[in-house]
Amino acid sequence: MHDTPPAPDIMERTLASERASIERIVSETEAFLEGRVGDEELAYNIVLLTVEAVTNAIEHGNRFDSGKKVHFRMQVAGERIEVTVEDEGEGFDPETSADPRACENLLQEGGRGLLFMQSMADQVVFDRRGRRVRLVFHAG
Repeated sequence: MHDTPPAPDIMERTLASERASIERIVSETEAFLEGRVGDEELAYNIVLLTVEAVTNAIEHGNRFDSGKKVHFRMQVAGERIEVTVEDEGEGFDPETSADPRACENLLQEGGRGLLFMQSMADQVVFDRRGRRVRLVFHAG
């Protein structure tokens, strides 16, 4: 007899390109992770990076264009948590983003989100010309 792994838990949302969507995704992500991710620090990091990715999609990707949406998906499958955020903007090349640790950028207000993602997630993948980011976390 084979044990079949449990079906993944999935949350999908289509968000308007407005600040209220950021608050909405915080509360919905926290509620979704409760009972699914036992490590509080990991859950906090997932929420933090989700907010960063959604904020970037709304502000930089869609530029608050009300005609454009942000597509959000979170999946918990065993020890693996995957967050995907995609905007409908022009895209960007993450390889050419300014390094926030460089002397000329240390006092800049923004520009640290990609660094946070790369340091706090187990895997960060950009595709669709930078319009989609996939964040992978391993619980355990």
